[in-house]
Amino acid sequence: MNNIRKLSEKPFFLPIIALIVGLIIGLVVLGWGIWPVQWVDAAPSQLQSEFKRDYLCMVIDSYVRNHDEDLVNKRLTSLGDDAEDYVNMLTPELCKFTSQEEIESFKALKFTASTTTSNGTTLKEQAAVIEEEQTDGTKKSPILTVLLYVVGFALVGGAAFMILVKRGKINFNTNAPQKIKRGGNSDGFVEDTPVDKTSGDQYSEPPLAQFMTTFRLGDDLYDDSFSIDSPSGEFLGECGVGIAETIGVGDPKKVNALEIWLFDKNDIQTITKVLMSEHSFNDPATRQRLAAKGETILVETGQRFIMETATLQLQARIVDMVYARDALPENSHFSRLTLEISVLNKM
Repeated sequence: MNNIRKLSEKPFFLPIIALIVGLIIGLVVLGWGIWPVQWVDAAPSQLQSEFKRDYLCMVIDSYVRNHDEDLVNKRLTSLGDDAEDYVNMLTPELCKFTSQEEIESFKALKFTASTTTSNGTTLKEQAAVIEEEQTDGTKKSPILTVLLYVVGFALVGGAAFMILVKRGKINFNTNAPQKIKRGGNSDGFVEDTPVDKTSGDQYSEPPLAQFMTTFRLGDDLYDDSFSIDSPSGEFLGECGVGIAETIGVGDPKKVNALEIWLFDKNDIQTITKVLMSEHSFNDPATRQRLAAKGETILVETGQRFIMETATLQLQARIVDMVYARDALPENSHFSRLTLEISVLNKM
């Protein structure tokens, strides 16, 4: 599930999914199911060979009965230039005639003396006119169908592209601030905080990951964790921040200490540091109790500290910190605390 979630964050994911869905809807559902291409009123020249022979049998039978010269010429020319070849293939058994006489008489009358019709046009010329009349406006053009598909795909792809641009997955402004993940707010949602890329100049190499997380008074379930991956997508470890201890009673919880931790898949232990309020840090009993979790640090705005494992280095900076003001001792618990976290490969 995590792999699918990570893949969905790639810029190319939505366009590919949109293309696949568009192909399924366009070709299978619309093209083959709802609006398939249909051929109607096809000219006799477009029929298969066996149907052309059947058609000629009916033409001969009609001519023997009605002797309508114009009608038979029109029907013959609609078969095209190979009408005589198909007449030569006919047999009494195929046409269900009593003898060969009807076929031979028809051949002698229509294919030996002249191929000119009663109105002065040749059979070939009349065939072209008839075929054009029969196919004009009755055959759905495959070019039009392909054009409709192309337009549909373009609309779907354009919509997906606009969504990516709007969400910031595609950014044409390389100098714009980079958005990095930020922790939960008081409503339990995740926010995005812009972080200037120039802040990365302090590192000897680009960080593997950067995160921004904020604790706010009232977020009693605050517990942010972040996956650390290599540029190729390999899982390297995790880091996170959560509530270490609270003081007082009642809701919301009065958080006087947060713990920040770093897990390295190549290390045997997880490194932890405890970020303490001024009141708790100066209380020996509280400080000693929390020291069992990890190194204790007095929280001050702008303070930086480093955590290291076998292959990872976490650099953290306290961006902002505000103490709550209530009946509890001064500077005893946090109203807001924001951390900027950068994780690098250990040199």
